[in-house]
Amino acid sequence: MALAGTASAQEAAPSPGQALDRATFIAQMDAQFQRLDGDNNGMVVAAEIIASQQQAAQAEALRQNQRVFAQLDRNGDGMLDTAEFAALAKPSAASVDATPMMSQFDADGDGIITLVEYRIATQANFDRVDTDRDGLITDMEERAAGIQP
Repeated sequence: MALAGTASAQEAAPSPGQALDRATFIAQMDAQFQRLDGDNNGMVVAAEIIASQQQAAQAEALRQNQRVFAQLDRNGDGMLDTAEFAALAKPSAASVDATPMMSQFDADGDGIITLVEYRIATQANFDRVDTDRDGLITDMEERAAGIQP
């Protein structure tokens, strides 16, 4: 479930068949905000979003490189010989852009996302999916919202 736009699906997704309550959702979105707020000043600016995206892209590139290396290292000796090296694949750099997130969360357009702005947008998204207003998002509500197949 990616209710907050860029929040990781694993972070906000309850276990299969388990509903997501509002308090857990808010805690997860607050944790996401804290990860974005690089200088811990309670505000997120475009540079912090870009830094977060670059850090995530670097971690993903490392994961992919490790997977590719393991596939290339056919004899499993931890080194690539000439033949193994010839099959090397380089992951492409991920592009980063703060504009979509700034547009979604920076309600007053001042170039800063405050925790209040972030919560307003994420909670509105939660409320949109929680159609029966019971404070829980069920699998059926996620499917109805097009979040899961």
